[in-house]
Amino acid sequence: DPDLIDKVRELGAFDISACYSCGNCTAICPLSKEGQEFPRKIIRYAVLGLREKILASVEPWLCYYCGDCTETCPRDADPGGFMMAVRRYLTTEYDFTGFSKALYFSKKIELLSIIILAAITGLIVYLLKGPIVSTHADLWAFAPRHIVAWANVIVFTVLSVILIINIYRMYKMSVGSIHFNKIPVSKYITEFIKIIPLHFFTQKRRVECGEEKKYYIIHLLLFYGYAAIFLHHTIRHMLLPLIAPSIHPSELVSRIIGISAFCALILGSSIAIYGRITKSEIYWRNSHPTDWMFIILLWLTSITGLLTDIFVICNYPLPTYITFSVHLMFVVPLLCLEVPFAKWSHLAYRPFALYFQRLKEIALSQAK
Repeated sequence: DPDLIDKVRELGAFDISACYSCGNCTAICPLSKEGQEFPRKIIRYAVLGLREKILASVEPWLCYYCGDCTETCPRDADPGGFMMAVRRYLTTEYDFTGFSKALYFSKKIELLSIIILAAITGLIVYLLKGPIVSTHADLWAFAPRHIVAWANVIVFTVLSVILIINIYRMYKMSVGSIHFNKIPVSKYITEFIKIIPLHFFTQKRRVECGEEKKYYIIHLLLFYGYAAIFLHHTIRHMLLPLIAPSIHPSELVSRIIGISAFCALILGSSIAIYGRITKSEIYWRNSHPTDWMFIILLWLTSITGLLTDIFVICNYPLPTYITFSVHLMFVVPLLCLEVPFAKWSHLAYRPFALYFQRLKEIALSQAK
């Protein structure tokens, strides 16, 4: 594909033509090892237009962009930024709908998608809202729990199906590119159990990546903050209606989890926004529009979520209903655009890349 390098450059790779293939980036990377050499190999694939080689590679997902390679590159070719751009390119190729490609390559579609989803959400809230109780803050009269619960189920199911199909396409492009004996089913299961939960919940390889631990801590704040929000919503919208009315100890536990999680997300996203504005770290120097979309939507979602909980506690009815409605108008674009199509999908692609890499190693060992 003669246009491959231009596509990758459009997604954020800078001055990659300056690369003289000296191999310094691969030598200095603490995560690069025999059989998983990067970034040099991936750079050569892109420069030569070897699209199928790029699609079959999981190495871009094994890079955590610590920036060591970029800082030490004698030609200022920014190999770390290049690997980030390749991850964006791979995200667009894994997506079977083609929408990810439109999102990454068009700022207009990105902005319109956010506006349309927010507007549709606002309209649905208006049409399906319950009675507006003005004497006290009764959020579950305004937003009936059974409607919110079913909305959660529908959105979660649709997004999960899209993401699972995309992960399967990732598998076919990477492991499926190796034409060797079939891997035993037992290996699929045991390697999945060993790799996916560990790396999904800890991202432990990030600790091995350079000496800077701040980025890892920010990632954990964002990941566990969102995980806690998911738990918060599950308790409030799924479990409480089944076991008890709103006056129940689990309601208090849910609220404490929610407020703590929103605070973690606000802190993590605020640090990231400040870092991208000031370009204080090498991994924040070059931001793609989708990076800004993610971090700003996450910050707005967290702020409005926290304010909703505060207004409920303070018993302010109208501020509660208005802020909750605005909160949903940020939540839906964040989830619907980011989880299957954009930056947040890397939470799934990274651990599965390690899993698929292991399957490739097993397949190659059986062929010997």
